[in-house]
Amino acid sequence: MNSLIDFFISPEKVIIQLPGLAPHYTQHPIFPDMFSSAVVAAIIAIGLNLAMALLRRKTTNIEKMKTVMKETGEWRKKYTEAIKKKDKQLIDELKKKQSQMQKMSMEMQQQQMRPMMLYMVPSFMLWIFVFPAIFGQTVALSPIAIPYLTCSDDNVKNDTPVQTTNSTNTEVKHGPCKVPGQVFLWGWFLLVNFAFSGIVAKVTKTSIPTF
Repeated sequence: MNSLIDFFISPEKVIIQLPGLAPHYTQHPIFPDMFSSAVVAAIIAIGLNLAMALLRRKTTNIEKMKTVMKETGEWRKKYTEAIKKKDKQLIDELKKKQSQMQKMSMEMQQQQMRPMMLYMVPSFMLWIFVFPAIFGQTVALSPIAIPYLTCSDDNVKNDTPVQTTNSTNTEVKHGPCKVPGQVFLWGWFLLVNFAFSGIVAKVTKTSIPTF
């Protein structure tokens, strides 16, 4: 789970180091309460998922991809069985098709990457300039703690002001976490995407077979 989360975080880590591309999270979001911000952010996340699916449908031959995946899958299965049985004749026969199978797989991978590349630039622009200005850094409240995705007790302690004992002044701290369980903006989009991506793919008939 941690490696998957790191995969999604790493592009943001790279982007925010570039001059002028660091997101500026508003302190006064348009949707100040957790319920409305969660609902609106979820609708936007589903909409983006749908846009990606429709883009994939336009740029990818789904049926051809399924056919290629079936053929390459059957070839790999036969090749593995031939190696286990040490059937040299069958291994040599299947090896003759290896370059063809690799070429077909490479073509399908390139088709998969095409919509992602077209989607990436406008998506980054939204994440850098639009979403932080609309929602701020947290948008929902989770009843359970989810590492990296929600505010922990330590986050709240480090982010919220603390009343000092020797003065009436309040120690000023800056951070998004006010109570434990608040879901970070990117984390909420990630959760909604995981929850609805399968449904969107089924509705739009854009389910992509895995290699």
